Amino acid sequence: MAQSWSDEEVRVLVGWTADDLGASMIVRLETVNNLPESEDDVLVSRMVLNKDQAVQLGNMLYELSGKLPPKMAKPSRLEKMLSRKSD
Repeated sequence: MAQSWSDEEVRVLVGWTADDLGASMIVRLETVNNLPESEDDVLVSRMVLNKDQAVQLGNMLYELSGKLPPKMAKPSRLEKMLSRKSD
């Protein structure tokens, strides 16, 4: 039996994946509303987000969690020198 969504229902996120489609992405969310006893208890939702929406959502979640996003690795000195020569 397929489960339907209700705005009054609270679900728990138990898994997710994302597929990059270039300018947009598809985020696949797996949620439950009770302790799952079978795969039928897991509701799978798919959302299409553009890159701006993904960044805004990520930033909002970082802000709400009180955490900082991971720092980007600095390019090595060799990578910097090679990138200058190719310009």
